[in-house]
This record gives sequence, C-alpha cells and structure tokens, in this order.
Amino acid sequence: MVFMVAVVAVTPIARAVWLSLTSAEGIAVLASTAAPGVTVLTAAGLWAGALILGRDRGPAVLPPFPTHALATSDLPRSDTFRGPVLRAGALVTGLATFAAGLVGGSLTSNGLADPLSTAMFAAVGALVGIVATVAWLAGQVFPRAAVPVALGVLALAAFTAAVPFMQPFTPWGWVGLAYPGSGSPHTLVALTALTAALVAAVPVLLNRLGLAELMAQAARWESAATYATGMEFSSAVTIYQGEPHAGRRLRAVRAIRRRSAVFLIRDAIGAVRTPGRLVVGVIALATAGTLITLAFAPAMPGWALGAAAGLTLFGGLGPFTDGIRHAASVAADFPLYGISDEHLLANHALFPLAVTVVVLLTVVVVCSFVTGMSAFAPILSSLALGVLTLMARVGNALKGPLPPTLLAPIPTPVGDLGAAVRMIWALDAVLLIAFAGAAAALAFESPVLLIGVAITLVGLVVARWRQRT
Repeated sequence: MVFMVAVVAVTPIARAVWLSLTSAEGIAVLASTAAPGVTVLTAAGLWAGALILGRDRGPAVLPPFPTHALATSDLPRSDTFRGPVLRAGALVTGLATFAAGLVGGSLTSNGLADPLSTAMFAAVGALVGIVATVAWLAGQVFPRAAVPVALGVLALAAFTAAVPFMQPFTPWGWVGLAYPGSGSPHTLVALTALTAALVAAVPVLLNRLGLAELMAQAARWESAATYATGMEFSSAVTIYQGEPHAGRRLRAVRAIRRRSAVFLIRDAIGAVRTPGRLVVGVIALATAGTLITLAFAPAMPGWALGAAAGLTLFGGLGPFTDGIRHAASVAADFPLYGISDEHLLANHALFPLAVTVVVLLTVVVVCSFVTGMSAFAPILSSLALGVLTLMARVGNALKGPLPPTLLAPIPTPVGDLGAAVRMIWALDAVLLIAFAGAAAALAFESPVLLIGVAITLVGLVVARWRQRT
C-alpha cells in the first residue's frame, strides 16, 4: 500500500519539484548570491519552529493509554519514549536531507557545483534535521522557554544573514557556508560536533518529561487525529488554538452608534487577547506580501511564488477570521443581535479585510522600494489575492460537515475515486487559493485565470450561503 501511494502520489510531486528546480527560473534563484543567506534563515527558522511546535505537540507522543501506562511505570522515559522520538527524527531528517539533496543536485546537474559539495550539503541537511529533532524535543520539555529561545534564534539568524562576517561563528551560519559551490569541510566538522553533543543530551531531556504534559499532548493529538480522519481539518486545528489570556480587562463590545465600528473593535480586541496567534498571523500576511512582490521580479518562478503567497495568506488570516466563523455558525438560526445573517457576516469581515489591506499594502510598497520594482502590479495582485482569500475563508466557514453522499464509492476503471473526492472536498479552499495565488501572479499576462478563480469562489460562497442550515 505504501509503495502504491508513493508511486501514484509522491513520485509525480517529486518530479514536478525537480523540474521546477532545474528550470531556468529555479536555477537563477538557487545560484543567486542571496541563496546562502536564505539558507541561514531557513535553517534557523526550522530550528525555531521546532522549538515552538514542541510546546503543543512534541516528538515524544504516544496514544493516551500507553502514555499513562509507561509514564507511571518505573521504567525510565529515555527507554519508553525513545521509539516515537526516533521515528519523528527519522522523518524530519529524511525530509531535510531530501530537500538539501534536491538543491545540490539541481546545481550539480547544471554545472554550478561539484558532486562532492552536493554530497556535503546533503550531509549538512541530515545534521540540520537531527538538530531540529532535538530542538523539537527541547520545546516539549521546556515549553515556557521555547518561545523566547526561538525568537532569539531568529534574531541572531537575521543578524548573521545581514552580516556575513558572523557566519563562521554561528550554527546556522555553518549551514549557509556549506551551500553548494562555496562549501567548506570545516563547517561540516563543526556542525557534526554540535549535533553529537545535542544527541547526547536526548536521554536527559526524555527523563525530564512530566506526566501531565505527556497526557495532555497525547489527548490533544488523539482528538486532532480523529477530526482529521473525518476530513474535519478546521476542527483539528482548533484543538491546538491558544486560549485567550491577554487583555481580559479590555471591553470588547462598546456603545458606539456605528454598528460596523462596534464589530470592528470587538474583533480587534478578540484578536489581541491571543497575542501569539496575532503576531504569527501578521508575520504570515507580511510573508505573503513579500512573496507576491517577488513573483513579479525578473527570472523568478512567478506562479510558484504566487501559489505560496496564497497558501501563506490563507493560513495567516486564520487568527483574524474568528468572527466570520462565529457568524457562519449562527447563520440560519434566530437572530442573536437583531440584525440579519448577511449583515452579521459582513460586519465580521471588516476586521480581517482591514488588516489584510493594511499589511499587504505596506509590505508590497516597502519590498518594491527595496528591490527597485514598480509597485503598481504587485499592489493590484496582492489586493485581489487578499479579497479572494477572505472569500475562501468565508466559504470554508460555511462548508459544514462532510455530506453523506460523498461517502458512497465512485467506481472507475482505475479504481474507487471516493477517497480522492473526499480529500478534494476537505481541501477545496486550500487548492483554490493556491491556484488563485498563481493566477494573481500571472494576472497581467493572463487575466482570464484570475477571473475564473474569482467566479468559482463567488459561486461556491453563494451556494454554501444558500444551503446553510
């Protein structure tokens, strides 16, 4: 079964990635002078992300019953929870090695790097994956220190990328120095020594795992897996949503004559009460604006950067669309606030729309100024993508549970397509926004694509709004 899935699904995706990397645009990106600096930021971002991820879902996770049985026994946790950590580490290390091998192989196939430097970079990728696994476990063991340490890593990495003189003195700098074409064996030796020291600390970290934290993470992961199995990915994500804790004394609903201002302030204060989600959302929106701007740069894979911008924007809008999800959940019921469902949804859409426009315009103008590009095309495309992404969020909130009709088999000469159809239904918003991002990047070359996506999203939202129950 695993082999069949790899042949049918993984192989075409890997081939598409390889063709993109070996294309003229891909080679221009990988061979640019900024590539080693981006590698520094990527490695540091991976390690910082692993630290933060460990706070909610670490690598040492088993189902609730084995977790309770093993954690309450006299066996050391370095033995009982070693298996899931090794499996998680193998997955992360394999993906990091594969990514580094793709980059090095692409440069080697075009004569821009020698095979030895490619092999060394792949080995560095494996070491980066091992360090990421240890950071993931450290975030699980020390959840309170994970965020400050992660922010410190990102700040130092940004400083290292801006000041190349610092690269020989930082672990993420060693990764950048090992980039194919400029690699040095000394960086591999230093990174290997650091990795060995961190791996030696894994048993100590495992033995510091507490019973309460292990049980909490096991229960949440089981609940999320149950929702994901039922194709309810939005519900699975909400399992890990942080609880409001800041600004509890701020009055969210205020006596203002303009009803739209009441909802705008209410949604803004609601977002401020989860500052972590708010900051991540703003960073995601800023990243999307940067990507959509770079999509219009010469010799850049515009469609790929546009698709990445759409996906990043869709994820970043999550913390700002809680009001939209509330409006969708109470739609078609008795009016709670004395206004119609349409006005309730429109008022809750004001805050995410305002934040999207402000952040995208600011980032696009700044990026265009820094790169010396015209800001006209990126501004129009980013605004169009922002509106379409917000519509996709509305459609996703109105989707409801899986229709029973999709549970029926769909026999075809190549097999049952029922599972594929259910997966497309579950990820329809993500797929549409990825296509919308690519279409937005190509809007001035082929506007028909963007118009088609807009019509599809509008039709989908209208149909789901009429069918709301």
